[in-house]
Amino acid sequence: MTFKIVLTVCLFSLIKPVLAAEDDIKMIRDLAYGNSPLQTMDVYLPANAKDAPILLLIHGGAWQFGDKRSTGLIKNKVNRWVKKGFILVSTNYRLVPEVDPITQAKDIAAAIYTIQTQAEQWHGDADKMMVLGHSAGAHLLALLTSHETLMQEANIRPWLASFVIDSQVLDLVALMQQKHVEFYDKAFGKQEGYWQQASPINYVDGNEIPMFVVCSLQREYACDSSARFVNTLHQVGSQAELLQLDLTHDETLEDIGLNNTYTQTIENYMSALHPQIKNRLMHSDKKNPPTP
Repeated sequence: MTFKIVLTVCLFSLIKPVLAAEDDIKMIRDLAYGNSPLQTMDVYLPANAKDAPILLLIHGGAWQFGDKRSTGLIKNKVNRWVKKGFILVSTNYRLVPEVDPITQAKDIAAAIYTIQTQAEQWHGDADKMMVLGHSAGAHLLALLTSHETLMQEANIRPWLASFVIDSQVLDLVALMQQKHVEFYDKAFGKQEGYWQQASPINYVDGNEIPMFVVCSLQREYACDSSARFVNTLHQVGSQAELLQLDLTHDETLEDIGLNNTYTQTIENYMSALHPQIKNRLMHSDKKNPPTP
Protein backbone atom coordinates (compact mmCIF):
# COMPACT_ATOMS: atom_id res chain seq x y z
CA MET A 1 0.00 0.00 0.00
CA THR A 2 2.82 2.41 0.87
CA PHE A 3 4.48 1.78 -2.50
CA LYS A 4 1.22 2.54 -4.32
CA ILE A 5 0.80 5.84 -2.43
CA VAL A 6 4.39 6.91 -3.17
CA LEU A 7 4.02 5.94 -6.83
CA THR A 8 0.80 7.98 -7.10
CA VAL A 9 2.53 11.03 -5.63
CA CYS A 10 5.44 10.61 -8.05
CA LEU A 11 3.11 10.35 -11.02
CA PHE A 12 1.24 13.49 -9.94
CA SER A 13 4.48 15.43 -9.68
CA LEU A 14 5.49 14.29 -13.16
CA ILE A 15 2.41 15.72 -14.87
CA LYS A 16 2.37 19.20 -13.29
CA PRO A 17 2.15 22.08 -15.76
CA VAL A 18 5.63 22.71 -17.11
CA LEU A 19 5.88 26.47 -17.42
CA ALA A 20 3.88 29.50 -18.30
CA ALA A 21 3.60 30.41 -21.96
CA GLU A 22 6.15 32.93 -23.15
CA ASP A 23 5.84 35.25 -26.11
CA ASP A 24 9.21 34.34 -27.61
CA ILE A 25 8.79 30.56 -27.43
CA LYS A 26 6.39 28.66 -29.68
CA MET A 27 5.32 25.15 -28.69
CA ILE A 28 4.16 22.45 -31.09
CA ARG A 29 2.19 20.04 -28.89
CA ASP A 30 1.82 16.30 -29.36
CA LEU A 31 3.50 15.94 -32.73
CA ALA A 32 2.92 12.31 -33.73
CA TYR A 33 5.70 9.98 -34.83
CA GLY A 34 3.60 6.79 -34.64
CA ASN A 35 0.04 5.55 -34.19
CA SER A 36 -0.05 5.24 -30.39
CA PRO A 37 -1.19 8.23 -28.28
CA LEU A 38 2.13 7.90 -26.45
CA GLN A 39 4.16 8.15 -29.66
CA THR A 40 4.13 11.93 -29.58
CA MET A 41 6.56 14.73 -28.83
CA ASP A 42 6.49 18.42 -27.97
CA VAL A 43 8.69 20.87 -29.87
CA TYR A 44 9.81 24.16 -28.29
CA LEU A 45 10.85 26.69 -30.91
CA PRO A 46 12.86 29.86 -30.28
CA ALA A 47 11.91 33.15 -31.84
CA ASN A 48 13.46 33.70 -35.27
CA ALA A 49 15.06 30.26 -35.42
CA LYS A 50 17.63 29.77 -38.16
CA ASP A 51 19.70 26.61 -38.57
CA ALA A 52 19.04 26.03 -34.89
CA PRO A 53 20.75 23.21 -32.97
CA ILE A 54 18.33 20.61 -31.63
CA LEU A 55 18.27 18.95 -28.22
CA LEU A 56 16.00 15.92 -27.75
CA LEU A 57 15.00 14.95 -24.19
CA ILE A 58 13.94 11.43 -23.14
CA HIS A 59 12.15 11.12 -19.79
CA GLY A 60 12.67 8.43 -17.19
CA GLY A 61 10.13 6.59 -15.07
CA ALA A 62 11.20 2.96 -14.56
CA TRP A 63 10.13 2.18 -18.17
CA GLN A 64 6.55 2.16 -16.80
CA PHE A 65 5.55 5.81 -16.38
CA GLY A 66 6.79 9.36 -16.91
CA ASP A 67 5.85 12.19 -19.23
CA LYS A 68 7.47 14.49 -21.76
CA ARG A 69 6.16 17.59 -19.96
CA SER A 70 7.44 16.83 -16.46
CA THR A 71 8.80 19.97 -14.85
CA GLY A 72 12.17 18.49 -13.87
CA LEU A 73 12.76 17.39 -17.44
CA ILE A 74 11.68 20.54 -19.25
CA LYS A 75 11.67 23.78 -17.30
CA ASN A 76 15.33 24.60 -16.78
CA LYS A 77 16.31 23.34 -20.24
CA VAL A 78 13.74 25.51 -22.01
CA ASN A 79 14.66 28.52 -19.91
CA ARG A 80 18.34 28.15 -20.70
CA TRP A 81 18.67 26.75 -24.20
CA VAL A 82 15.56 27.70 -26.14
CA LYS A 83 16.29 31.29 -25.17
CA LYS A 84 19.75 30.82 -26.70
CA GLY A 85 18.28 29.76 -30.03
CA PHE A 86 18.13 25.99 -29.57
CA ILE A 87 15.12 23.90 -30.58
CA LEU A 88 14.16 21.60 -27.72
CA VAL A 89 12.13 18.44 -28.32
CA SER A 90 10.71 16.24 -25.57
CA THR A 91 9.29 12.85 -26.48
CA ASN A 92 7.01 10.28 -24.95
CA TYR A 93 7.21 6.58 -25.81
CA ARG A 94 5.09 3.52 -25.18
CA LEU A 95 5.45 2.03 -21.71
CA VAL A 96 5.84 -1.33 -20.00
CA PRO A 97 3.78 -3.53 -19.95
CA GLU A 98 2.36 -2.49 -23.35
CA VAL A 99 5.83 -2.89 -24.89
CA ASP A 100 9.26 -4.02 -23.70
CA PRO A 101 12.35 -1.78 -23.32
CA ILE A 102 13.90 -2.78 -26.65
CA THR A 103 10.70 -1.72 -28.39
CA GLN A 104 10.83 1.51 -26.38
CA ALA A 105 14.30 2.16 -27.83
CA LYS A 106 12.79 1.64 -31.28
CA ASP A 107 10.18 4.28 -30.40
CA ILE A 108 13.00 6.72 -29.62
CA ALA A 109 14.56 5.88 -32.98
CA ALA A 110 11.24 6.61 -34.70
CA ALA A 111 11.03 9.95 -32.89
CA ILE A 112 14.55 10.82 -34.06
CA TYR A 113 13.61 9.92 -37.64
CA THR A 114 10.68 12.34 -37.46
CA ILE A 115 12.88 15.09 -36.06
CA GLN A 116 15.50 14.58 -38.74
CA THR A 117 12.89 14.70 -41.51
CA GLN A 118 11.00 17.72 -40.12
CA ALA A 119 13.79 19.84 -38.65
CA GLU A 120 14.09 22.02 -41.73
CA GLN A 121 10.42 23.02 -41.39
CA TRP A 122 11.22 24.32 -37.90
CA HIS A 123 14.30 26.19 -39.20
CA GLY A 124 16.44 23.70 -37.33
CA ASP A 125 19.57 21.82 -38.37
CA ALA A 126 19.30 18.05 -37.86
CA ASP A 127 23.08 17.78 -38.32
CA LYS A 128 23.48 19.75 -35.08
CA MET A 129 21.32 17.47 -32.99
CA MET A 130 22.07 16.14 -29.50
CA VAL A 131 20.05 13.71 -27.37
CA LEU A 132 19.72 13.61 -23.57
CA GLY A 133 18.07 10.83 -21.58
CA HIS A 134 17.61 10.42 -17.84
CA SER A 135 17.25 7.21 -15.81
CA ALA A 136 15.18 4.75 -17.88
CA GLY A 137 15.45 7.26 -20.73
CA ALA A 138 19.22 7.16 -20.35
CA HIS A 139 19.20 3.38 -20.69
CA LEU A 140 17.09 3.59 -23.87
CA LEU A 141 19.41 6.25 -25.27
CA ALA A 142 22.55 4.26 -24.45
CA LEU A 143 21.00 1.15 -26.00
CA LEU A 144 20.11 3.00 -29.20
CA THR A 145 23.47 4.78 -29.35
CA SER A 146 25.37 1.51 -29.00
CA HIS A 147 23.07 -0.70 -31.09
CA GLU A 148 23.91 0.17 -34.68
CA THR A 149 21.28 -2.21 -36.07
CA LEU A 150 18.46 -0.31 -34.33
CA MET A 151 19.65 2.90 -35.94
CA GLN A 152 19.90 1.31 -39.36
CA GLU A 153 16.43 -0.24 -39.11
CA ALA A 154 14.96 3.19 -38.34
CA ASN A 155 16.91 4.83 -41.18
CA ILE A 156 18.27 7.52 -38.88
CA ARG A 157 21.51 9.43 -39.21
CA PRO A 158 24.05 9.75 -36.38
CA TRP A 159 23.61 12.78 -34.13
CA LEU A 160 26.41 14.75 -32.50
CA ALA A 161 26.36 13.28 -28.99
CA SER A 162 24.33 11.38 -26.41
CA PHE A 163 24.03 12.64 -22.82
CA VAL A 164 23.36 9.55 -20.70
CA ILE A 165 22.19 10.81 -17.32
CA ASP A 166 22.27 8.43 -14.32
CA SER A 167 21.35 4.98 -15.53
CA GLN A 168 22.06 1.91 -13.42
CA VAL A 169 21.49 -0.52 -16.27
CA LEU A 170 24.25 0.19 -18.77
CA ASP A 171 25.50 -3.29 -17.85
CA LEU A 172 22.10 -4.86 -17.32
CA VAL A 173 23.23 -8.45 -16.82
CA ALA A 174 25.53 -7.48 -13.96
CA LEU A 175 22.73 -5.54 -12.28
CA MET A 176 20.14 -8.30 -12.58
CA GLN A 177 22.53 -10.87 -11.12
CA GLN A 178 22.82 -8.93 -7.86
CA LYS A 179 20.28 -7.55 -5.42
CA HIS A 180 18.12 -5.01 -7.22
CA VAL A 181 14.86 -3.08 -7.03
CA GLU A 182 11.76 -5.07 -7.96
CA PHE A 183 10.67 -2.83 -10.85
CA TYR A 184 13.67 -4.01 -12.88
CA ASP A 185 12.08 -7.49 -12.93
CA LYS A 186 8.84 -6.02 -14.23
CA ALA A 187 10.68 -4.18 -16.99
CA PHE A 188 13.22 -6.84 -18.01
CA GLY A 189 11.74 -10.14 -16.87
CA LYS A 190 13.61 -13.17 -15.57
CA GLN A 191 15.37 -14.42 -18.69
CA GLU A 192 19.11 -13.75 -18.99
CA GLY A 193 18.83 -13.98 -22.76
CA TYR A 194 16.64 -10.87 -22.80
CA TRP A 195 18.94 -9.09 -20.35
CA GLN A 196 21.77 -9.65 -22.80
CA GLN A 197 19.72 -8.19 -25.65
CA ALA A 198 18.71 -5.12 -23.64
CA SER A 199 22.16 -4.37 -22.18
CA PRO A 200 23.91 -1.42 -23.89
CA ILE A 201 27.40 -2.59 -22.96
CA ASN A 202 26.98 -5.71 -25.09
CA TYR A 203 26.78 -3.70 -28.33
CA VAL A 204 29.85 -1.50 -27.88
CA ASP A 205 32.04 -1.96 -30.96
CA GLY A 206 33.93 1.27 -31.56
CA ASN A 207 31.37 2.84 -33.89
CA GLU A 208 29.39 4.67 -31.22
CA ILE A 209 28.26 8.28 -31.28
CA PRO A 210 30.22 10.25 -28.61
CA MET A 211 28.69 9.87 -25.16
CA PHE A 212 28.73 12.07 -22.07
CA VAL A 213 27.80 9.86 -19.13
CA VAL A 214 26.69 11.23 -15.75
CA CYS A 215 26.14 9.22 -12.59
CA SER A 216 25.02 9.91 -9.03
CA LEU A 217 27.46 8.94 -6.30
CA GLN A 218 24.45 8.72 -3.99
CA ARG A 219 22.98 5.73 -5.86
CA GLU A 220 24.28 2.22 -5.32
CA TYR A 221 25.75 0.70 -8.49
CA ALA A 222 25.08 3.75 -10.71
CA CYS A 223 28.67 4.91 -10.96
CA ASP A 224 30.04 1.36 -11.02
CA SER A 225 27.87 0.60 -14.05
CA SER A 226 28.65 3.93 -15.71
CA ALA A 227 32.40 3.58 -15.21
CA ARG A 228 32.39 0.04 -16.58
CA PHE A 229 30.43 1.22 -19.62
CA VAL A 230 32.73 4.18 -20.29
CA ASN A 231 35.83 2.02 -19.86
CA THR A 232 34.44 -0.45 -22.38
CA LEU A 233 33.84 2.41 -24.83
CA HIS A 234 37.41 3.62 -24.35
CA GLN A 235 38.82 0.14 -24.92
CA VAL A 236 37.37 0.03 -28.44
CA GLY A 237 38.31 3.61 -29.26
CA SER A 238 34.90 5.29 -28.85
CA GLN A 239 34.64 8.79 -27.41
CA ALA A 240 33.10 8.97 -23.96
CA GLU A 241 33.37 11.09 -20.84
CA LEU A 242 32.25 10.23 -17.31
CA LEU A 243 31.06 12.80 -14.77
CA GLN A 244 30.42 11.54 -11.24
CA LEU A 245 28.35 13.88 -9.09
CA ASP A 246 27.36 14.04 -5.44
CA LEU A 247 23.74 14.72 -6.37
CA THR A 248 20.53 12.78 -5.93
CA HIS A 249 19.08 10.88 -8.85
CA ASP A 250 16.48 13.60 -9.44
CA GLU A 251 19.04 16.38 -9.15
CA THR A 252 21.18 14.88 -11.92
CA LEU A 253 18.32 15.83 -14.23
CA GLU A 254 16.70 18.84 -12.59
CA ASP A 255 19.96 20.76 -12.07
CA ILE A 256 20.77 20.69 -15.80
CA GLY A 257 19.98 24.13 -17.14
CA LEU A 258 20.52 25.98 -13.89
CA ASN A 259 23.37 28.47 -13.64
CA ASN A 260 25.85 26.06 -12.07
CA THR A 261 29.11 24.30 -12.82
CA TYR A 262 27.25 21.12 -13.83
CA THR A 263 25.44 22.92 -16.64
CA GLN A 264 28.63 24.72 -17.62
CA THR A 265 30.45 21.38 -17.91
CA ILE A 266 27.72 20.11 -20.23
CA GLU A 267 27.86 23.30 -22.28
CA ASN A 268 31.64 23.03 -22.57
CA TYR A 269 31.14 19.55 -24.01
CA MET A 270 28.43 20.82 -26.37
CA SER A 271 30.68 23.66 -27.52
CA ALA A 272 33.36 21.22 -28.62
CA LEU A 273 30.87 19.35 -30.82
CA HIS A 274 30.25 22.13 -33.35
CA PRO A 275 31.47 25.74 -33.73
CA GLN A 276 27.95 27.09 -34.30
CA ILE A 277 26.79 25.51 -31.05
CA LYS A 278 29.73 27.16 -29.32
CA ASN A 279 28.79 30.54 -30.77
CA ARG A 280 25.21 30.27 -29.50
CA LEU A 281 26.31 29.25 -26.03
CA MET A 282 28.72 32.18 -25.84
CA HIS A 283 25.70 34.52 -25.80
CA SER A 284 25.10 33.66 -22.16
CA ASP A 285 25.15 36.49 -19.65
CA LYS A 286 28.79 36.85 -18.61
CA LYS A 287 27.71 38.89 -15.62
CA ASN A 288 26.27 35.71 -14.10
CA PRO A 289 29.10 33.17 -13.82
CA PRO A 290 28.08 29.61 -12.90
CA THR A 291 27.71 28.83 -9.20
CA PRO A 292 28.97 25.58 -7.69
